[in-house]
Order: sequence, then C-alpha cells, then structure tokens
Amino acid sequence: MTIATVIQNVANEAGYTVESNVIGSSETTTKQLLAIAQRINRDIFEAYPWPKCYASGSITIVGGQGTYALPAAFSHLQYESFWNQSTRWRVLGPMSEREYADAVGFGLNTTIYQRFQIRGISNNELLIWPTPGAQYNGDTLVFEYIADRSVRPRNWVTATAFTANSYCFNNGNYYQTTAGGTTGATAPTHTSGTVSDGGVNWTYYNGAYSEFLANTDVSFFNEKLLEQGVLERFAEIHGLDTIQPKFEMQLHEEFGRTYAGKIIYAGGQQRAEMFARNGTAVFGTWI
Repeated sequence: MTIATVIQNVANEAGYTVESNVIGSSETTTKQLLAIAQRINRDIFEAYPWPKCYASGSITIVGGQGTYALPAAFSHLQYESFWNQSTRWRVLGPMSEREYADAVGFGLNTTIYQRFQIRGISNNELLIWPTPGAQYNGDTLVFEYIADRSVRPRNWVTATAFTANSYCFNNGNYYQTTAGGTTGATAPTHTSGTVSDGGVNWTYYNGAYSEFLANTDVSFFNEKLLEQGVLERFAEIHGLDTIQPKFEMQLHEEFGRTYAGKIIYAGGQQRAEMFARNGTAVFGTWI
C-alpha cells in the first residue's frame, strides 16, 4: 500500500478531505498527515530490531589503518555479531569511552582479540583497536547491522515514466535516476555504478531511505499498523475521542509475528513429535 493510499484511508476514516498528491502538497491536512506518517513510520522502525532491516557488512583490513567507514545505510550494530572472518576470532566491543581512554592512556592490551568502537559524528567511523599491523593486512571483518531503510520506492516496471531524481526498487536493490525518463526493457540488477535499462540511467544507491519521498513509496511495515498509528496521533491532535487506542498493542503483536523463534528439541525425537502435534510454545520458543 503506497503512502498516498495510507493518507487517503486515514483521512476517510477521520472524516477529512486530502489531496491525492501527498508529497509536496501545501494543503494543511494533507501536510499534517504526511508529517505524522513520517514520524510514526520512524517510531515503528526504532521500536524493535525488525528482521526486514537486517543487513550484513564487511571491511577489509589495511595494515597500519585503524579507522574505516561504516556502510552508508548503517543505523546501528547488531552486537555480538562482529568477527574477523580470516582468523575466526571475535572482534570484541563496542569499547566504552573509558575503556578506550584506559587502553590509549595506559597502553593496556589484555587480550589477543581485536576490539572496536563506533565513533565520529562527521564520518561515522569504525575504530579497530589496536591499530591492525601488517600481519592483518587483507583480513576480512564481518558484522551484522540494522540498515536505516524503513521505506521502499516503487518497483521498477518497463515502459514507465520516472521523474528526475526519483528512485526505484528491483531485485532487493535501490536505484536512483538523475535525469528521469521512460524505462526500457532491461531491469537494473547491478550493485555498483550506473547502468541503462534501455531508457533510463539507474545509479546503484546504497544509502539510507527512511522517509517517504514519492506518492508511490511504501513502508517496510504492516500498512494497517502504520494507518492505526497515524490515525491515533491525528485523532489526539484534533480531539477525536471515538478512535480506540490500538497502536501499541498492534506494534508488539506485529514484531512477535515477524521475529524468528528458536526451536528446541529437549527430549529426543518422540518428545519433539509430540510437541509438534500439540503445538505447544512458550514466549515464541518451541519446547
């Protein structure tokens, strides 16, 4: 469901009129509902580590270099997921500011493992400590993180007009066009640089995408959850007391449905088959 449809549905339920062109509208109610939708979608994103936002990152160590750029779409790290894939040693951290100060000031290094810290508001840098020596040159460090992508642009479709500076989505990737145009017959699948589809030049985009930029953009999350959150906030602002508060409950239920539980067979094959038949679960974990 597109953001334009979400806004229209909320307006219809609340008894208001909005414009069909949501992005860029100057009409007061339309602008307000869009602003609320942007915030509610962000609130949903920040509430939980949603599996839809999982991403994998990697860096290649350069001997003598201690800081590295994080992925462009990086939001926050999935802790205890950081490894030196080459040595098969865990990279410990994140280091607190005091731990780093102690290490640098006192020269303390009590572990054979590499450690890390995320620092630097201007360059979003990843610090590896101690600074890797020549023996680590070429090593691959891998980690899991949450990508700052809670919105998806419309899917690429052949023979379709795209405006300048718009985005599309295809094969799990984001692409941006500077000039726009009408799409050709070859869908973009590249993961670097710029490639033509036969009508539009698409540049691979690996940055954040966390706001609705076009009427055709869609949320990563359940549209009914988004609608409920927007409706409740709009009702609160305008004193519409007839709207029942369900958003918080629906938010927790939605995450419970999407987060993977771990299956545990504690009593052998016979016990596992018995629980499979009875469907017994505790806190989302089968036992």
